[in-house]
Amino acid sequence: MSSRIFTPVTVGSLTLPTRIVRSATELFGSLPDGHVPPEEIAIYRRLSREPLGLILTAHTCVSPEGRANRYQNAFWDDGYLPDGHAIAEACGQIPCIMQLGHGGMKAKGSNGGLPVYTPDTMTEREIRELVCAFGRAALRAKEAGFAGVMLHVAHLYLFSQFFYPEFNHRTDRYGGSAENRFRIAAECAEEIHAVCGDGYPVLMKINATDRDGTAEYERDVADALRVAGKCGIAAAESSGWDSAPCVITDRPYFLDVVRRLAETAALPLIEVGGIRCAADVEAILDAGAVAASVSRPLLCDPSFPTRLREEERHRSPCRSCGFCFRPYPERGRICAMHKSS
Repeated sequence: MSSRIFTPVTVGSLTLPTRIVRSATELFGSLPDGHVPPEEIAIYRRLSREPLGLILTAHTCVSPEGRANRYQNAFWDDGYLPDGHAIAEACGQIPCIMQLGHGGMKAKGSNGGLPVYTPDTMTEREIRELVCAFGRAALRAKEAGFAGVMLHVAHLYLFSQFFYPEFNHRTDRYGGSAENRFRIAAECAEEIHAVCGDGYPVLMKINATDRDGTAEYERDVADALRVAGKCGIAAAESSGWDSAPCVITDRPYFLDVVRRLAETAALPLIEVGGIRCAADVEAILDAGAVAASVSRPLLCDPSFPTRLREEERHRSPCRSCGFCFRPYPERGRICAMHKSS
C-alpha cells in the first residue's frame, strides 16, 4: 500500500496522522431537542480505532432558527456542552473538528416556526448576531475538547446560499462580487479567531461547482479560497452542487475541479466525493489536495481505512444508494448493506 496515504500532513496548526479524513456527515439521528443520541457517540468511538487523519463531526446548528431538519444536532447554548464533551472523548487520539452551520432557507418547517433567514431577507444586524452565534458555538467546541471547527459553506445551507448569485440579490457589502458573497463566512472565521485565539483552527466546506458546472462559478470559488486564506481559514474541503449522487463512478466526483483549484489556492484543499478505493485517494493527492475525505464508505464499513492499508485492491462495497440520508429513526440502522451497523 502507498506509504503516502498513511503519512502525516500539517494543516495550519493541526497535524493529521494520515491523509484520510472522515467527512462531516449529518447522521439525521439527533433527539427532538437537538441532543446527540448514544448511537452517534458509538459511531465516533468506533471510528477512533481507524487510521484516520481527522474526524469531522456531523453538521451542527449554531442557533435555533437555523435548524435545517428536525434530526440535526444543536450547539446553541451551554446545555449542549456534555454532548460535545462526549463526542470529543469518543474520537480518542484522532483530531476532531465540529462542523458548524445554519440552515437558512432549509430551516423552513424545522425551526419551530422561527423566522427563516435567507441572504435577501437578513438585515445587517441579523448577520452580525449570527456571526456572534458562530463565535460562541466555536468557543463551546473548544471548551468541549474539539481541535477546531469547520464552517459549512456548501450544500445550499445559509452560507452557500449567500455565495450562489441565484440566491443572493443583495446590493450591499454582502452581495455582488464573489468576495462580498463570501464575506459572511469570512467574518465568522474572524469572529471565531477573536474569541478562540488566532491559533484555533477554522476549516470550511465549500461547493466547488454550481448547478451547471460553469467556469464562472469556479473562478468565484478560486476568489473565495484566496479570501479564506487571508482571513485565517486553515483548509477547505471541496464538495459540489450534487454532493452525494446515487451513482457509482470510476473516479472521485470533483477530481478535475480540485486539480484546477489547487493551482492557485492559498490554503490546503481536501476533496470529498466518490472515493471508494486507494487509487481514488492517490488520484486526489496527485491532483494537489493534501487529503481525501470519505463519508458513505465509512457508514457502510467503518473498517474502510484499515482495509485500504492492509489490502491494496480493496474497494468499498458502498452502492451509493442514499439509504444513509434517511432519518435514523425511520431506517433503524446506519447502512442498508448491514442490518447491525
